[in-house]
Amino acid sequence: MKRNDIILTGLIGSNPLGALSAFGLLRICDEIPALKGARLSWGWYHDWTAVLNTPGDICKDELLELMIARQQKRSLDIFGWSDDIKVDPKEYHEILKRQAEAATLHNRLDVDYFAAFGSDIVTARSTADVKPTAFHMTAGRQKFLNSIQKLGNSMKKDTKKAFEEALFGPWKYADKYHSLYWDPSTERLHALCHLAPTKEDPRCVRGAIWLAIEALPLFPTAAIYGRLATTGFTKDKPVTLVWPIWKTPISLDMLRTLLMTSDDKASLERRGVIALYRSVRSESDHGAAILRPAIEQA
Repeated sequence: MKRNDIILTGLIGSNPLGALSAFGLLRICDEIPALKGARLSWGWYHDWTAVLNTPGDICKDELLELMIARQQKRSLDIFGWSDDIKVDPKEYHEILKRQAEAATLHNRLDVDYFAAFGSDIVTARSTADVKPTAFHMTAGRQKFLNSIQKLGNSMKKDTKKAFEEALFGPWKYADKYHSLYWDPSTERLHALCHLAPTKEDPRCVRGAIWLAIEALPLFPTAAIYGRLATTGFTKDKPVTLVWPIWKTPISLDMLRTLLMTSDDKASLERRGVIALYRSVRSESDHGAAILRPAIEQA
């Protein structure tokens, strides 16, 4: 079968958001019949750049059109059951039970999201609410699921522009939505800013953030010795997101395997991984966190 490589110049693998967005893109390709069987790799073009290997001879414009069509039909119900993941564990347990009963082998996206959101058997010490995924970095008035819903609604408009900027750049940071603190470039050092934090609008590349949200099902959580572990994050402090870079195009199933494999570099090298990047999840005194600029693991 003929295949085509599309170089995604906006998705840089040394950036945690660039990597997460690439992973999310590969996941949604699996839902689109014309893109099912797509593979992902990284090529060196001044930095590690995502390359999508598509079935047939699908070009850049066709890729965007297929993504737009899917996005227009994309339900946001999975993000609308609450403003935040931090709810009473009994409530979460009942939701998980209903989701598990409704899920099938070929229709399990919602239950995969809930597995990624958190666990009903691990609670926060201070509130006894559900302990959420390590990707939950918002705090205070910034509610995680509510922020995703607002972004998802925005993605119904100017969809091509949003995806084109995310995939092919340049990233302009003109979108006034929350980055969920997944993009180190959006950290606001308030002591160095001329405006009070409450007067500043958030800025992000919404297409990239949305694709990263689509990657969440690839990072399930699990209760381990009474603590919540999130796939891709180290268990020891400082908690750090670790992700691989590889050259040979791989399928979604292979990506799942790599992300769930121990971050032991020697083990991953045997699977074709040529680099590992690490981004510290830096926590503030107010409960929020942010992914720091990544460094390559020696």
